[in-house]
Amino acid sequence: MKKKIIVFLSLIFFVFLSFIYFGYNNFKIDESFKEIPLNFNPYNLNSEYNFNGITVKIHGGFVKGTIKDKKGNTNIILRALSPNPVVSVSKSEKYTNKTYLIIENINSLKVDILSERNFLKSIIDTNNVQFVIDLNKYTSQIIKIVPKKTDENSEIVILGDNRNGYDTFLKMIDQINAINPLFVIDNGDLVYGGEPNKYRLFYETILNFKVPLYTTLGNHDIRENGRKIYTKLFGPPYYSFDYGDIHFVFLDSSRGWENKEAIPKDQYKWLEYDLKKAFGKRIFVVSHIPPIDPRSNVEDIGDNELKDKNFIKNIINDYSSAKNFAHGFHDKKEALKFENLMSKYKVDTVFLSHIHSYFNYVKGDVRYIISGGAGAELLTKNSYYHFLKIKINTQDKFIEMIELPSPPNNIIDRYIAVINLFSKALYKEYKIWIVSFEILVNTLIIFFIYINRQIIITYIKISIKFIKKIFVYSVQEFKNMRKK
Repeated sequence: MKKKIIVFLSLIFFVFLSFIYFGYNNFKIDESFKEIPLNFNPYNLNSEYNFNGITVKIHGGFVKGTIKDKKGNTNIILRALSPNPVVSVSKSEKYTNKTYLIIENINSLKVDILSERNFLKSIIDTNNVQFVIDLNKYTSQIIKIVPKKTDENSEIVILGDNRNGYDTFLKMIDQINAINPLFVIDNGDLVYGGEPNKYRLFYETILNFKVPLYTTLGNHDIRENGRKIYTKLFGPPYYSFDYGDIHFVFLDSSRGWENKEAIPKDQYKWLEYDLKKAFGKRIFVVSHIPPIDPRSNVEDIGDNELKDKNFIKNIINDYSSAKNFAHGFHDKKEALKFENLMSKYKVDTVFLSHIHSYFNYVKGDVRYIISGGAGAELLTKNSYYHFLKIKINTQDKFIEMIELPSPPNNIIDRYIAVINLFSKALYKEYKIWIVSFEILVNTLIIFFIYINRQIIITYIKISIKFIKKIFVYSVQEFKNMRKK
């Protein structure tokens, strides 16, 4: 009997561990999701995909993948990289089917959806809308997402370095949802490392946002082949968009901690093109690594240390040993080049993170704000968890730093948050597997009970007799106590 129980439990445990291991290392987003390789042009901000006789193009976003809805229809997923994307769908002559699109990362409550031709629209949730387009009568259709008119108090939120502080970040998301900004910007270090499960936990966390989220890469996000997963989820490493008279620029400086060059030459070429095109507008630049570290008494990382990959890896894994190293660009000439470029095109503000603290300074008539308090360890003196609230329709005192009133996250809070996020995400991605596993376990339990029914019945009878004896004894003792 004992041997059978051990074998039975070992079998279930082995199957369970195998599934957890496989799921941990394979992040699918959803059970039916299929990734589409990124096709995005940062110069015109267009992404295009040909699918079964139709061509789908989005300006201000990218074609992310396909997914099946509850009715079994294949939907093309488009992720918005701006508050005002434009989608066009055209067909070949032979195409007669309906086209199903899902546009994610738009605020369905704060936009108007315009088109000259009819289409079916259904709101999946606050940030996701499904469109059903029938091209039988027409060869093409254009859909414009237009933000509703904002008032003088309209706000956005900017934060950075949430990493693995899931409990703190979730509390922060609740506060941000209460503010109800136009959108949120996360300027890097979305995850502690780029492994599939860490991106899964971040992705599940941000599903709690009730407003759109725009992101850029941090140095932790590209570790362990993380750039590939980031691209799958959030698209291109650099892009831009206009919102009213403000031009937002998103840069990729993620290499700047492990390499001497923070921003590659081809990106500088695009950056100058983009800034020149936006000249005269109010410009906000979003990036992760600051050109200089404003803290005093920090030590530069030398060229020899940069060449030693083990040295870099060790200090990345142990922030307490890295906090005294300078967190700016390693190349001082590149830092000056970046700052001169910001001044040349009269950038209003550069939003950065990487240092887990808050700094606000002006250099070359450009404001630089470092905000790295969204959940990662706070090892810099006098630091606190926080995010920035930005009033976009005013230039006087338009930035407010909001300190998180809840206590700092600890290891227990993190693990509880991780378990909750992991279980929710895994069920979405492997629903059939999980249901099948539950059926298998229940079947094995029933089978085990059936083949050992005589032994189990005997044990039950013995247990009932034992319980009866205890009950009779207890009643007798109670009567004796009453007599005394």
